[in-house]
Amino acid sequence: MRTFTVAALIAAATAAAAPALAAQPTHLNDVQFVEANRCLGLMSSKSIGTQDAVAMSQVVKAQTIGRIGYIYDRADQARDDARRQADHAGSENARLIAERDGVCRSFIGSGTTEASGEHGASQMVR
Repeated sequence: MRTFTVAALIAAATAAAAPALAAQPTHLNDVQFVEANRCLGLMSSKSIGTQDAVAMSQVVKAQTIGRIGYIYDRADQARDDARRQADHAGSENARLIAERDGVCRSFIGSGTTEASGEHGASQMVR
């Protein structure tokens, strides 16, 4: 009887803690962190920027803990390069808008992204 009571208490505690753990955003890996910074650059550019830049900035800020200096430098470079690229896009403006509205929105939607593929930041870190 005692074993059953202990097991029931453990199950109840686990069930109560599950929603809290599920609500926490997943930690982005370094490539995703650099990519999120690229998205921040696109979203904060003069030509294709959106109001979502504030939300993206919050995602990036929340994900900065525990990174090594090299990754910070790559992320800063990716953000600056994306902003500059968007400001002077010209004919490739549509591609950057598609990236902003696709990959970048997935970061904001859940606080993380599960998107993988060949994106600008992913290639830059390799």
